[in-house]
Amino acid sequence: MNKFYITTAIPYANADPHIGHALEILYADIMARYKRLIGNDVYFLTGTDEHGQKMFKAAVEAGKSVEEFAAEKSAKYLELADSWNITNDDFIRTTEDRHMNAAQKFWEESLKNGNIYKKDYSGLYCVGCEAYKTEKDLVDGKCSDHGTVPEIIKEENYFFRLSAFQEPLEFLFEQNKTFVYPQSRYNEMHNILKFGLEDVSISRSKEKLSWGVPVPGDDSQVMYVWFDALTNYVTALGYGSTENELFQKFWPADAHVIGKEINRFHSLLWPAMLMSVNLELPKQIAVHGWITVNGQKMSKTIGNVIDPLKVIENHPLEAVRYFLAREIPFDNDGDFSEEKFKDRFNADLANGLGNLTNRILTMVEKYCGGVVPKTSTEDGELIGKLTDDVWPTYLEKMEEFDFVHALEATWKFVAFCDHMISDRQPWAMAKAGKQNELEDLLYHLCESLRHIALMIWPVMPETAEKIFVQLGLDVGKELGKSLNDLRQWVELTVGNRIIKGDALFPRLE
Repeated sequence: MNKFYITTAIPYANADPHIGHALEILYADIMARYKRLIGNDVYFLTGTDEHGQKMFKAAVEAGKSVEEFAAEKSAKYLELADSWNITNDDFIRTTEDRHMNAAQKFWEESLKNGNIYKKDYSGLYCVGCEAYKTEKDLVDGKCSDHGTVPEIIKEENYFFRLSAFQEPLEFLFEQNKTFVYPQSRYNEMHNILKFGLEDVSISRSKEKLSWGVPVPGDDSQVMYVWFDALTNYVTALGYGSTENELFQKFWPADAHVIGKEINRFHSLLWPAMLMSVNLELPKQIAVHGWITVNGQKMSKTIGNVIDPLKVIENHPLEAVRYFLAREIPFDNDGDFSEEKFKDRFNADLANGLGNLTNRILTMVEKYCGGVVPKTSTEDGELIGKLTDDVWPTYLEKMEEFDFVHALEATWKFVAFCDHMISDRQPWAMAKAGKQNELEDLLYHLCESLRHIALMIWPVMPETAEKIFVQLGLDVGKELGKSLNDLRQWVELTVGNRIIKGDALFPRLE
């Protein structure tokens, strides 16, 4: 089995999760499930980033110890993963000993290789970004993302020789045009690289900030939050410890799934950090856009921040997962609104997949005694559509994180099957006594439904499994087969008793 290691960014645990965090972990879950479906050995990591000035300030404002505050907020992100049916293999907290010890070993290795030094420094620091800023980064003297005036920090810090990796990073970007995906995000980083990289401060004085990973060998300093947090992708696998079987097996990462606002840290700083300790680089930084709400950027001031846990109290989880994957393009921003959700639900789920499933199973009950009928011929029209068009498009788009168009291909096939029923009129076949022709058609429609269930499984696993059960299939056995076997036509067992059950998606009024 080919290995596939996928991660999300680890969000700051200074506030409760919002729908944007759910989107990112969902994107990663869809890809992880897809890779398992095609036979890969997958390891999927997520977690929380719990150090830094922003965390410390939020805890003080909440009137709690930072340890208690961090644990409370981290638990919310763990609840998000559980509630959204996310299949992560691990959940890393940067306050765990396993991470902190390994992050210190990463530092020591980079220091030993001559890539860390100490000097006096004065600079502008945005607490919201947890990042140093230059004057050219600011708009009217304020951070463009947070609208706040950065603090002026003067102290003796450790610095990382980012400038020493200018040429290796240029070579990386020239040789691997897909290192950052999509192309627009690659272009942004490549352009930044052309202006030249400067060394970056990677520690803070304990007098200014005590909440962080202690710098090895210097009790007066703690690690800069990004130099600490980025290492989670290797520390979670056991880097720096004797129990590093996961690291040996799964590193390098195949995909770091991140938001566009932290692209620079992942696409420039992180590769340089890895080079500084002679580790292999991740294969791809997959950068997604943001969710707007009713056309507006999410903002606490506006009051339009969406709680992903409340969303699934009000709407079926499977439908929410589908909406986000189908409506929000990975490579751009997308909008969430109740109206759009209702329209997509009724058109695609109630009237589309749900209606098709109900039509097929109802006819099998009515005309074939409730069992999958026998077939004596291959339906060239359906087989050709699937093998020549739908599956190739689906597989290509899934590999590219293009879930919108992968699902579009699937739903075109849903519509194709629906039109075939209307065109061939199985009820007329029954009335005319054409039982063999009728059974052939219904068998192939059942088989088409099985293929549709396979395609939607990474996005809507519970719905897919319901369809398998309705077709009389054993879910465990089905998902235990290779996709190449599952994609074969006439895989469905003749004589399986169908279980119609309730409507998959009752229409929203």
